[in-house]
Amino acid sequence: MNGQIKLSSVAQLRNTESHFVSTMLSYVFTLLLLSNAVASKSIIKSLPGFDGNLPFVLETGYIGVGELEEVQLFYYFIESERCPKDDPLVLWLTGGPGCSALSGLIYEIGPLSFDYAKSSGGNKPVFELNPYSWTKIANIIFLDAPVGTGFSYSTTWQGYHVSDTTSTAETYEFLRKWLMDHPKSLTNPLYIAGDSYSGIVVPIIVQEISDGNKLGHQPIMNLNGYVLGNPVTDDEIDTNSVVPFAHLKALISDKLFESFKKNCKGEYLNPNQSNASCMEDILAIKACIGKVFTGQILEPLCKEASPKPKVSKWDPMLLIDDDSDILLLSPHIPRPWCRHYNYVYIYIWANDKTVRDALHIRKGTKKDWKRCNKTLSYLKNVASAVDYHRNLTKKPYRALVYSGDHDMTIPYIGTHEWIESLNLTVKDDWEPWFVDGQVAGYAMLYAYNAYDLTFATVKGGGHTAPEYRPRQCLAMIDRWGTSYTTCALGRKHDNDTYQLVNVFSWQMNGQIKLSSVAQLRNTESHFVSTMLSYVFTLLLLSNAVASKSIIKSLPGFDGKLPFVLETGYIGVGELEEVQLFYYFIESERSPKDDPLMLWLTGGPGCSALSGLIYEIGPLSFDYAKSSGENKPVFELNPYSWTKIANIIFLDAPVGTGFSYSKTWQGYHVSDTTSTAETYEFLRKWLMNHRKFLTNPLYIAGDSYSGIVVPIIVQEISDGNKLGHQPIMNLKGYVLGNPETDDEIDTNSVVPFAHRKALISDKLYESFEKNCKGEYLNPNQSNASCMEDILAIKECIGKVNNPQILEPLCKAASPKPKASKWDPMLLTDDDSDILLLSPHIPRPWCRSYDYVYIYIWANDKTVRDALHIRKGTKKDWKRCNLTLSYVYNFASTVDYHRNLTKKPYRALVYSGDHDMVIPYVGTHEWIESLNLTIKDDWEPWFVDGQVAGYSILYEKNSYDGITYDLTFATVKKLK
Repeated sequence: MNGQIKLSSVAQLRNTESHFVSTMLSYVFTLLLLSNAVASKSIIKSLPGFDGNLPFVLETGYIGVGELEEVQLFYYFIESERCPKDDPLVLWLTGGPGCSALSGLIYEIGPLSFDYAKSSGGNKPVFELNPYSWTKIANIIFLDAPVGTGFSYSTTWQGYHVSDTTSTAETYEFLRKWLMDHPKSLTNPLYIAGDSYSGIVVPIIVQEISDGNKLGHQPIMNLNGYVLGNPVTDDEIDTNSVVPFAHLKALISDKLFESFKKNCKGEYLNPNQSNASCMEDILAIKACIGKVFTGQILEPLCKEASPKPKVSKWDPMLLIDDDSDILLLSPHIPRPWCRHYNYVYIYIWANDKTVRDALHIRKGTKKDWKRCNKTLSYLKNVASAVDYHRNLTKKPYRALVYSGDHDMTIPYIGTHEWIESLNLTVKDDWEPWFVDGQVAGYAMLYAYNAYDLTFATVKGGGHTAPEYRPRQCLAMIDRWGTSYTTCALGRKHDNDTYQLVNVFSWQMNGQIKLSSVAQLRNTESHFVSTMLSYVFTLLLLSNAVASKSIIKSLPGFDGKLPFVLETGYIGVGELEEVQLFYYFIESERSPKDDPLMLWLTGGPGCSALSGLIYEIGPLSFDYAKSSGENKPVFELNPYSWTKIANIIFLDAPVGTGFSYSKTWQGYHVSDTTSTAETYEFLRKWLMNHRKFLTNPLYIAGDSYSGIVVPIIVQEISDGNKLGHQPIMNLKGYVLGNPETDDEIDTNSVVPFAHRKALISDKLYESFEKNCKGEYLNPNQSNASCMEDILAIKECIGKVNNPQILEPLCKAASPKPKASKWDPMLLTDDDSDILLLSPHIPRPWCRSYDYVYIYIWANDKTVRDALHIRKGTKKDWKRCNLTLSYVYNFASTVDYHRNLTKKPYRALVYSGDHDMVIPYVGTHEWIESLNLTIKDDWEPWFVDGQVAGYSILYEKNSYDGITYDLTFATVKKLK
């Protein structure tokens, strides 16, 4: 041993003839540790890239481990900015294996991060302080382990041969020596922490420390617990959870998932490769997820990937990015942006000579620093750390295990599965936890005697969570570290005040609406009805008042509009008492040949102007130039649908936007009258714009328009068949996030919430059992069911339903059709935003952007420019929630079913993070049409990135008519 005594393992000590002798040897070894340890540490006052002295205490150094201390482990130690004497001491290990602690320090939980704006354009990275650093509440040792990681090195080639077992032993030895050299830290509560692959080694290290303390190994450590983020834990569980995760996140279809479970028995790690059906399913799965960035499934995947080092002939593990081949000297970052492009700066910085000198890196010990060293000679000899966790449950420790809920590298469902396998008692069940009043994730508290474990998801987080959600993760660790329970993570806030909107029903009072197809078919003479149709067409033409204007310029837009904009009114109804306002924009490509689209924004009652500005039109607000004053400024929208289509943006039903009625009776509207009036509008508009009669016609809309659009399409189809003039060149319809069927849409909220990690498996299964899947009309006398529903509402009530990853910031009101039991989730009412206040509160909410449209549309110069009739509209609202509207269609599925007999094309798309109208419900009613699948679920791409998934359905009738419907999900992109 050359004078050095090797640390004895627990097993060896237990096998000695005398426990007394082993105890004495332990103390002797402690003295040898102290005498042989070479002091190699430096206090760093400043760093290249940071202006001035560091406002925190940073120490770097090496500690030798091993028989001859041939392994030299490098560390960065940063004292707590709060109370170094009392705050916890955390040993942090970044994953890999082989990823440098410097990566965790800069990109995750340390006090410095790169200022990308100031670093761009040159090769001199600039730092800024990270306001969400964990060093604000803890002393942290960032350790480059195992050897070969970061700036750690070995003086012998044999020292580079490392495994899970030797790595944990060396880390334990490092920590003992470090504490001997920093005795003032011995009384601080000690936590071992790390993420990703550290999930394997951290529990083993904790076990080593625990056993060492019991055996009296010096120094006795004040071990309190451990923290793991997105942790690799068990090969089988982690890998097999990828497929159910992909299913939950809308990356593979229900059909493929069910087939995989049947054929592969849930085995993705070790499938039966002789099972052709199973391997076919696996290939289909890989086709769906192979181009998705596994670290955060919503972010772009932009560069070549390399397999993990443990690749074999069959590699079930998804590809992980290897950023070591990024061109370090190129400041020109390609597009689209990828998170890994940020890593360019750390390569430049850590390989700079002045930086190495500042950090006191020993010369000649490391040629090229790498963020993650993929060339380690590393043996993964621990396939699962679950038994270590199970053993630790017998100790008085606290554990925090957190997972980004959009991480497909180590899916949260696998982590939750192995935690459940520990058979702990659930002390606090699944509930949301909050940061700044927003749902930041969900948490459970488990306990067993004096041991407790908190499992937390981080909403929107990836691999690993602090890099994606730094603010939330600091709040999480701070509350947990100060002995908060999940009741603190999910502490209650004052209930929002909800404003009820009354629903009124009105009689038609003699109003005549266009005859429906069913009524026409019931007339005594089809000939008579046909004649009446032609007569009515003449009346339409004779009564139509020409009211249209070409708009050359608009307030807020600099110069002439680079597209043709027409606005106008068209009267509908018996006396044209209802005046529907529209914006018509010609295609920027080929107005003569491109499709003509009628666009209806949802609501009901949401203005077409909202769809024009915030969704698919050629203008959008330039928020940077609009801020600070009450003069909104426009910029051109490069993604406007008017680049490929002529679009009529219609304010319908009456009372929406600038549409109005000359009589109070005209404001009494329903699904039926709204569709009739829209059909009449379109007939009159086309009569007045005859050059567009030959253009392919599509009826389109989103949200509540999912109810009225199929009815309008049916009206047009039947009208064409009956010879109603003008004959329209109807080709199909387009629906986005469409409300379609009350029962299906509403009942799909719960399975959607489960898929998106908003409610737990346990609660979802209980709901399915007790409520039979009924969220719209539950049996209110069933106490168990209502208890489940209340628990569900507790979990999702503070989530922003239109986009579950965005903040919910303001009071909400139920939909107008609310009843005593209102199962529909809350929808934002932005009409109460202070229009004259340019000071947008924080945190940002999407609804705050709507301030500008209120200011703009209620400006007199704007109304004059749009040729709005004076006195017809006092206050313009983006969504008028005070409409006197009767919802008399609970479902339009039968309209879709009837349209499948026609030669039309339909596109139905859904944002996959929309909980107002979840994609799972939309897919359900489409499946109920019993169409033939022509092209099954597969990804579709934009700029090489997976933008969503689609299925093409079709139906061929006996007379050769072909109907097709494309269902597409739209993946939320960062």
